[in-house]
Order: sequence, then C-alpha cells, then structure tokens
Amino acid sequence: MDEVFGPAAVAIANDDLGDLADLLRDDPSLATKRSSCGHPTLLQLVACEERNIRNPARVANLLVDAGAPTEEPLIAAAGCESWEVLRTLVERGVPVDRVDGWSALDESLYWDNKEIAGFLIEHGARPRSLRAAAALGSIDELESFFVDGALTEGAGPVRSPFADTVPIDTASDAQHIIDNAFVSAVNSDQRSTAELLLERGARVNATPPGFHWRGTALHAAAWRGSRPLVEWLLSVGANPAIRDGMVNSDAVGWAKHHGHEDLVGILRVGH
Repeated sequence: MDEVFGPAAVAIANDDLGDLADLLRDDPSLATKRSSCGHPTLLQLVACEERNIRNPARVANLLVDAGAPTEEPLIAAAGCESWEVLRTLVERGVPVDRVDGWSALDESLYWDNKEIAGFLIEHGARPRSLRAAAALGSIDELESFFVDGALTEGAGPVRSPFADTVPIDTASDAQHIIDNAFVSAVNSDQRSTAELLLERGARVNATPPGFHWRGTALHAAAWRGSRPLVEWLLSVGANPAIRDGMVNSDAVGWAKHHGHEDLVGILRVGH
C-alpha cells in the first residue's frame, strides 16, 4: 500500500487497535482513501490478510465505524475465505446480493469456496448470471436464462476477478457466455449443469474468456482432481493435448502439478 497507510497497516499487523483508532481520529480519510498499489483500502487489507491478523473482526468493525467502503472487502473476504471479516460485514448489514457487476457470490464460486457460497445464499445472495447458476449446480436457475433455446440478456456478460481475461469484444458474445458457464460448472464439480450446457451448445474444448488459467474444462477437472468429471469430459470429446494460456501445460501436467497422479494414466490414454 502507499506510504501514507504505513502506520495504520503496522497497527493492524501488531493488533494495536488503540493506535489504529488514534490514526483514524487524526485522519478520518484513512478509512476511505484508496491506495495506488497493493490492497486498495485498509478494510480490504484486513479481508485479504485475515489469517495474519489477530483480531480481524474487531479491526473490521473499527474501520466500518470509521466509514470504510464495504462492497469490495466483502468480495475479497468471499474469495479469500476470510470468515470472520465476512460474518462481520454481513452482521453490519452489508448487502450480499448484487444485481449488476461482480459479486461476493461470483467471487466465492470462482475460487470454488462452496461453504462461503452457501453462507451468502442463506443471507440473500442470488445467482444473477448463467455462470453463477452453472457453478451452483442449479438446473432451474440455469434454465431460467434460456428462452426458446436462446440466451436471455441477463445470462451475461462474461465477468471475472481478472479483467484482462475478458476482452471487451468477447464479454457479451453468447457462445463465450455459454462456454464460460460450462467451465465454471466443471470448476465447481457440477456435472448436471455442465451436461445441460453441453446440450445447449457449450464447446467441450473451448478456452473461454474469464479465467486466469486460460484453459479448458478438462484443465479445471484435472486441477480439482475430479476423476468422474475427467472421465466424462474425455467421453464427450475433451482433448487432453490442449495447452493452457497461463503456463502452456496440457491436462496431464495440471494433474501432476496438483498431485493427482491417479488421473495421469486416464488422461494419457485419452491422447
């Protein structure tokens, strides 16, 4: 973070809430000010670094009391599995549902944080895109984004926590939206919605926009170590020789890297 945040960041790291309160009293803008590097705000620092902070809930409450913006930290907490910060923000009344834009639910699903996603659903979050419905494994929600076999406007656009993975000219393309949702379903181990999307035109070997690994559904299944999904994807034509755009590796390489040696033989037979 920028130098101006240094003393506050040190106070947070040292669990010195008295010092932090003094700093916020002397300069209230510290709670709302954005950094040009690193974590954008102090509350987002807490959301992302919860495991390294002794009393993250108390720090979060102090910053919220000081007027800290809460939407981005809620999303960060969902992605980082920062339960204390997440619960604190929800208890403070931060809305968990977002009709437009990337949401905390989207973030939790992207990182396959199923318990976080369930918590958010319990507190009012709803799948607002084809991608989210696919990752949740909700057939009914998925079907609601199709009318007479065509995608509704609300099915997209493709979004991601990594903006550079979604070129502007691809975000609203129907094929990319379906392919992105297909990979999302596989990434979340949701075969039922993956099968339905394949029936609706998803391309099994697509490398859709929206994923930092820039790979296929088979890469995701190999990464997650899901033998049933790997076998199913191969049975419907997945090509294990395709290399991702992040580290230039095929599905065998991904399985090995993530310690899923049991998948290596299956994937090699599929070549």
